[in-house]
Amino acid sequence: MILSEEELVKRCVNNDRRAHEFLFNKFYSELYLIAMRYMSDQHDAEDVVILSFTRVFKYLKNFTYNGPGSLGKWMRTILINESIRNLKKRNLIEFDEDIRHLDVQHSDANGLQQLQASDIMRLIERLPTGYRTVFNLYVVEGYAHKEIARELGISENTSKSQLKKARHQLMENINEERNYGTV
Repeated sequence: MILSEEELVKRCVNNDRRAHEFLFNKFYSELYLIAMRYMSDQHDAEDVVILSFTRVFKYLKNFTYNGPGSLGKWMRTILINESIRNLKKRNLIEFDEDIRHLDVQHSDANGLQQLQASDIMRLIERLPTGYRTVFNLYVVEGYAHKEIARELGISENTSKSQLKKARHQLMENINEERNYGTV
């Protein structure tokens, strides 16, 4: 089945089961990889993806097509919100606002550039949930600290400190693995 996003949405809204299946298959892998960035557990990521698809199919009639890629962007937003909702509901996000003890040295950009994407993902997954969530929202998704604060129910300063700590911890993880020769 080859459909434009606009036609796919129309068919899904009209309860075309083949269109539902096509939409699911088309976006599942992408959404699962995003969910893994937030959940870092395969089963939790799968649950979040399924819950996200449930919301997608429920609210697809409210979706406004804004050109190619708008459906995927809308679905990614739903998935990110569902991931955050899941983490909050299970009290898995903890934030530490104290940054006095954190002295971040200049980052080794060359070391980061030498890593494979899979190595970077693995190192990001090792970050504490609060750090990882803010890092993903800011660095990967492009959210502003104000948006992150609103989404997570924290202050902008907490968002900034979590990002700073995430970067610091990520560099420590990179250096540690480099010292052990695993990256």
